[in-house]
Amino acid sequence: MAKAKVTLRELEERYQREDRGVSQERSDFLLPQILDFVNQKKWMNLQPEYQRRQVWDRKKKSQFIESLLMNLPVPPVFLFEPEYSRYEVMDGQQRLSAIVAFYSNRFKLSGLEHWPELNGFLYDDLPPLIQRGLDRRRLSAVVLQSNAGVEDYDELRKIVFERLNTGGQKLNAQELRNCIYSSEFAKLLVELAGYSTFNDLLGVPRYDDYIVRGQIAQELAENAFFKRMIDCELVLRFFAFRRKANIKGSVKSVLDKCMMANLETKLDDVELQAEEFRSRVDMASELFGVDAFKIREFNKDQKKVSPPFYDAIIIACDRQFANRAALVKKRVALRKALDAELAKEDVYELIVGRANTSEAIRQRLDLVEKIFVGVL
Repeated sequence: MAKAKVTLRELEERYQREDRGVSQERSDFLLPQILDFVNQKKWMNLQPEYQRRQVWDRKKKSQFIESLLMNLPVPPVFLFEPEYSRYEVMDGQQRLSAIVAFYSNRFKLSGLEHWPELNGFLYDDLPPLIQRGLDRRRLSAVVLQSNAGVEDYDELRKIVFERLNTGGQKLNAQELRNCIYSSEFAKLLVELAGYSTFNDLLGVPRYDDYIVRGQIAQELAENAFFKRMIDCELVLRFFAFRRKANIKGSVKSVLDKCMMANLETKLDDVELQAEEFRSRVDMASELFGVDAFKIREFNKDQKKVSPPFYDAIIIACDRQFANRAALVKKRVALRKALDAELAKEDVYELIVGRANTSEAIRQRLDLVEKIFVGVL
């Protein structure tokens, strides 16, 4: 049936009904002011739950500081004011974080091209004249405010965030999910990604040791799993793949649907989900040790973490969790049986995910579970 044509009056009525009344204010802030506002926690949240993690490396942060030092134009940051005098960063997290980190002496300048003499300098190392010059530099900020009701804030800030981030470094699928499907479940994924045993099995520096008072140590910040939220996506894959009926369509759609299905999940249920994930990770660790999610490249000695292999192991642990004690007793036999199957080229190709389709996922999950059952 052809879609009925919308009249001009209906368009105007919709515009009046949905007009969000977004207003803008523009301000300039001295760099030391930014440090004070962030440290006092009175001005802005540098990383609201829908933001991505910090992806600038030391060189990129240094070059941004060099641009400020040279008084070159830099883009404004965009802030959202959900309530009076409380601000969230919608665009500019990397720039603000670089300013705060440099003024806090958390990184030395490196890779500078126009001021190579300053490579290796902390802020406190700079000559007094250069410090004073940098202190006089300003960063522009656009503050967005909305007349919409409180219930519309989440939707509005996500829309604005997504539109602001159409340029620059493209968000990957999990970073977008974290933004679009903000919820208690999304927060859970971040929390579980920091579970110490999970960190150890992925080879990620432990969150508990490398995040102190909200500050992320460089070793963790630059870790490939952490930097682009791959660790969070791995947690999501556990919840998305544990029910066979959910594994259909593209892998992206399976993960997206899992986020959507958990938008309204209550806190009690989230806590239960957390316990289930941790217990399955613990079981994998008991069965296979630190190499639980690592697979040896075919006909090679080197082992590395494989997300498809992780899927198969963690889901097998979930499906056979009732047999945990018996499997732990037979863990040597289980490891031998798994290695014997992986020595077969066709099995290896299936397990490492050469075909990343829903059918291939179902097959590899069923195969590894069958190996678990076979040693009982």
